[in-house]
Amino acid sequence: MAAFDRSARLALQAMLAGIFGVALASSAMAQVPGWPSGSAAPQADASSAGDIYGAPPAAAAVEAPRNASEERVISVGGLKREFILHLPKNAAPGPWPLVIALHGAWQPASVFRSYLDLDEIADREGFAVAYPRGLNLLWNDGRGSVAGIMPIIQKRDDAAFILAVLDALAAEAIADPNRSYLMGFSNGAFLTAFIACRHAERFAAYATMMMTAPVSYAETCRPARPIPILMMNGSYDPIVPTFGRPTPGAKLMSATESAELFARIDGCGTPQAAAGPSARILRWDDCAQGSAVHFYEIEGGHQPPARTVGPMDALAGLVLGPRRKGLDAPEEIWAFFRRYGTVPSAIAGPVEPAATAIHGGLPAVATLPGGPTAAPSAQHLPVANVPRPIPSPVRQRTISTQ
Repeated sequence: MAAFDRSARLALQAMLAGIFGVALASSAMAQVPGWPSGSAAPQADASSAGDIYGAPPAAAAVEAPRNASEERVISVGGLKREFILHLPKNAAPGPWPLVIALHGAWQPASVFRSYLDLDEIADREGFAVAYPRGLNLLWNDGRGSVAGIMPIIQKRDDAAFILAVLDALAAEAIADPNRSYLMGFSNGAFLTAFIACRHAERFAAYATMMMTAPVSYAETCRPARPIPILMMNGSYDPIVPTFGRPTPGAKLMSATESAELFARIDGCGTPQAAAGPSARILRWDDCAQGSAVHFYEIEGGHQPPARTVGPMDALAGLVLGPRRKGLDAPEEIWAFFRRYGTVPSAIAGPVEPAATAIHGGLPAVATLPGGPTAAPSAQHLPVANVPRPIPSPVRQRTISTQ
């Protein structure tokens, strides 16, 4: 058997880790011909002891060392939580834009990092990337079960963990809180959508890969502001089908219904259709306060599209469905993220629901006074000067009965 190149090994391990668990993946890779002599196959991410964060240091410019990548540990809810931090090479002093990227179920953060190749874009564009680790490589993603697979035995607030990562890096002047973004794949994408619905004001934009929204989000997703979000799904995805399905703890919408839900939340108009390499694209750009919803239906499986694919991607496709080339998921996501660099300005008074329905026969949405505004400027505002986020067009006020 010919020696595998590095990308092939990573693709094979990603497949094994995502389907059969990390122990099997590590054991299998240890037997792969061509693995570097004297080195072991990558192991599952293990917990580390200690909390590196004391009192937050004073904000100051941070120089990015070459090949800056390190392991971090923070304490959240009495638990030690871990993430990998990548700082951009040869970048100007920080703080930098930050992308937090969430791995899929049973997928080590280190494997997801290599599989995605987001660091290369980060070095070119000058942003930092954090790769948090889920406990036991799973996320409590808001579906009433862990990863939509098993009951919640070890209680934890994974949304609080992600927000704590953002806060810790902002306190060190590594992350610019006005230019911070959240993305996720599969189980990590479900957590991304959960955070978008409940903490929309914390990130400038969101992106999900291989996620469809729980049906309950039609009633419970009431974000504090419109949500700029890019969504990718695979037409032949056997894990998260585009037509939706029941999972433990939640019934899922179809992929198109999920995109239409966020378009309704954002008060969008009619989408514009486009085509890309092996992709059908719908873009809602006429949305409240410059927000947008972009939906990519990829003619592939439970794998993000990439610039190039190899033999091991085809092998993984036997279980996950095909991985398409030509359109690169992280490039598309970063091009979308970089449009959003500030929090939208507040508006006066509550926004009441409109009386008409929009595309897709979904419930009526609110229209902002004066209609949609231009996209916000990409200039960097000091944290103290960031305006409060606007209310969502469909957010309901809580009225006290006392």
